[in-house]
Amino acid sequence: MPGTERLVILGLDGATWSTLDPMRERGLMPNLDSLLSRSAYGTLRSCIPPVTSAAWTTMMTGCGPARHGVFDHRFYDAAAGRLKVNHARRVRVPTFWHQLSDSGRSVVSLNLPVTYPPLPVRGIVVSGMDAPHLDAALSGAPHFAERLRAEIPGYHLRTIWKRPPRDLDEMTENSRQTIEVFEAGADAGLLADRLNPEWSALLVQFQNLDPFQHRVWRYLNVDETGIEDPPFNAQADSVMTGLDRAIGRLCELASRRGAGVMVVSDHGFGPCLGRVHANRILVDAGIARMPGVRGRLRRRARQAAEHLRIWGAKRDDPGARSASFEQSIAAQFPFDWKRTRAFAPHQDTAAMVYLNSADRRRGAPLVTPRQVEETLAETVAALEGARHPETGRALFPHVISTAEAYGIDPAREGFPDLIAPPDDPYWVRCKLSRGTDWVEPDPMMPGTHRPEGVIALEAPGVVPGRTMQANLRDVAPSILSLFGLPIPEYVEGQKFACLGNPGWIGRNQRRDPAHSGIGGPHLPGFEYTEEEQALIEQRLADLGYLE
Repeated sequence: MPGTERLVILGLDGATWSTLDPMRERGLMPNLDSLLSRSAYGTLRSCIPPVTSAAWTTMMTGCGPARHGVFDHRFYDAAAGRLKVNHARRVRVPTFWHQLSDSGRSVVSLNLPVTYPPLPVRGIVVSGMDAPHLDAALSGAPHFAERLRAEIPGYHLRTIWKRPPRDLDEMTENSRQTIEVFEAGADAGLLADRLNPEWSALLVQFQNLDPFQHRVWRYLNVDETGIEDPPFNAQADSVMTGLDRAIGRLCELASRRGAGVMVVSDHGFGPCLGRVHANRILVDAGIARMPGVRGRLRRRARQAAEHLRIWGAKRDDPGARSASFEQSIAAQFPFDWKRTRAFAPHQDTAAMVYLNSADRRRGAPLVTPRQVEETLAETVAALEGARHPETGRALFPHVISTAEAYGIDPAREGFPDLIAPPDDPYWVRCKLSRGTDWVEPDPMMPGTHRPEGVIALEAPGVVPGRTMQANLRDVAPSILSLFGLPIPEYVEGQKFACLGNPGWIGRNQRRDPAHSGIGGPHLPGFEYTEEEQALIEQRLADLGYLE
């Protein structure tokens, strides 16, 4: 079986062949071309939903969200009646970083989401977008942090692409900053190599590729939605060339160290034609209910009291953010909670639907198992029956019941009861807004996620060629196999076929993945402060993930 003593992992957030192939054909990515000529490569199918936090956790653990516990950037804490930000200590299974570290190997992970608080492993871990700020992201590696701040001032967690560019100047400046961030990522990888030369696995994650594609998809001009505007197109091309330069520098490091190279994305990308209003569909079906006159008056009274409380809190602490004080589900969604039976409070790449049951919330309208079962069926029918008013296409082609699909109790685990991925060209809107249409255009988001990402592997014995087809959960067991380590029982993926014996089935594959025996709902011992949560949620909003 092929193996390696070292592996450089290039995490290209949102990378997709529908972008990379045209860029390669235009001669803009020679370093990636060179790497692929030495690699087996192909399509890597993401998890459901294909959202950054859930997907990178799947990559690190070899498990899907139902087992590792992260479905989204945020989770619904029913006991607190609010949404909270996910973090590394809510991941229910060890990552391959832990497995490598436990085997005595040293690792480097830079900028990977869902690694905050920093993972307690041997080596260097710098957290990604779920860290409230750079100081927190660097808190697990103080010596590295000191050198990084001194030598690579361009390394940061700031959001560059908060909206589509309004003019060429903005496009040019944002492109410049994005290229600098890519360069800083490569610089950080080289610095980590100097400070921790005994590493076995070194990963650099390029997060800004994702918001770049979200905001400027049409200027990439890779499909029928493309815009022919040479100055803008040239700037978009320059970003991809900048990414390629960073890839080239890390490939040179791999060559010097005799390391294999893996390229992996958490999901793919494609055009976005608008947002589907999940809660509006539920309201029209009578499943979610809006308040009457008395209910609206009570809500306004509560809002006035809440505003007064926030005013008082901000008077005592002028630097605090209002978002830190107003995060309850009741404050965000003006439903009649005594009659609302199901609602979708979060997610963009899929609607996360929760039943308003007594198992989750005292005083909820669903009390008996029969009521829960009937509402579940009614909600599935409403979502799957929703059609685009012009094309007639299903807006939610397949709705997943987490209880049925994964053999779990969603209320006990704190998971959504239903996951509803939209039709491919669409994004989901959960926030209620004026209007009656189920589908609305979203000029702020011309590109959105697709399940089809990319994978490439250069390693001893791996035959080059576009031959790979794998799932994101296969990455972790493949990395463990490359290092000759056993694959734990709880892992749901299997090693890549190109690593030998394509028919191989690991011990874990003979188990029923729905019954892993891994407990929930989450590991205790860490909570973001209100201010930290507000900072992260603002970053997620800037990235387009929150409304």
